[in-house]
Amino acid sequence: MLQLNGYGVCAETPLDALTTYLTPNDLFFVRNHWIPRMPDSKTWALRVDGEVGTPLELSLEELKAMPQATVTCVLQCAGNGRSFMKPVVPGVQWRHGAVGNARWTGVRVKDLLDKAGLKATAKHLHTFGADNPPGKVPPFFRSLEIEKVLEDGVVALEMNGEPLPAPHGAPARLVVPGWAGDHWMKWLERLSPQPEAQKGFYVDVAYRFPNTPGDPGVAFKPQEMHPVTALFVKSNIVEWPKKAKVGRRVTLRGFAFSGAPDIRTVEISADGGSTWKEAVLDPRHDPHAWRLWSFAWTPTAPGNVTLRARATDSRGSVQPKEAVWNQSGYLHNAWHGVEIEVVA
Repeated sequence: MLQLNGYGVCAETPLDALTTYLTPNDLFFVRNHWIPRMPDSKTWALRVDGEVGTPLELSLEELKAMPQATVTCVLQCAGNGRSFMKPVVPGVQWRHGAVGNARWTGVRVKDLLDKAGLKATAKHLHTFGADNPPGKVPPFFRSLEIEKVLEDGVVALEMNGEPLPAPHGAPARLVVPGWAGDHWMKWLERLSPQPEAQKGFYVDVAYRFPNTPGDPGVAFKPQEMHPVTALFVKSNIVEWPKKAKVGRRVTLRGFAFSGAPDIRTVEISADGGSTWKEAVLDPRHDPHAWRLWSFAWTPTAPGNVTLRARATDSRGSVQPKEAVWNQSGYLHNAWHGVEIEVVA
């Protein structure tokens, strides 16, 4: 793991380790705002209140006794790729590795809210966790539209078939397939459906994206932006030879994902994007999970060649040559390129 800061710990996965369909728990990136107060699973309980008929307080064992659901999907920090923004923006300088694909098992949010008697007046789900801030720093509380979590939200208790690890939010975390990680509340303590969205710094100011992005370096006021939600279509190359020989085939591999349910194609260009050839998609896929891909390439002339990847998702969105610059460095998804030295 590549640790980027120490308070709280933020560590990304080396790109060349992101080669498997499921990212191992001990290689999965870690994002903390501060030093969290890790809940004791023996005394911890999830509270469900707000616009419900019967407020609930459920222990870990009671949640495990409810019907379980499993989703396999990508978790990506909203700031993944921030270090590539020019001009530079503040924040954790993530490169490529604040992303992973995992199998999450737990209780559907819909089942929890149905059990509590969700009222028709509820339009937003307020979420609260134990990533407690120091001093007068505002708390990391969030909210999201009730329709999204009713559709596919899960309160995850397991990650890749194991109890949810502490760095990833144990005893429970919110999973929001297809949406950026700022919605995936760790060390979850409370769910509260409400008529209005949550108020506070981490909703009204942070994790917002320009309504109409401007040129690089142009900043916007919070009211000129909207909350970050669905992931942008993106692909990365994770395996490639540093050297190749003219006429001898080599293989590149990588992954692609999107906020859309699936990836339609991944393409590779050896001429700066003038022409593209399709990669082969791995047959394994789940809604909002990443697709592994491979591409066989035969160099035709000596020299240094840059191969670039772009993805197109199932809704037709195409990965752009350049990412949209924004003052917080969110959702960077420019073409990823690698250089190969070709010898005769």
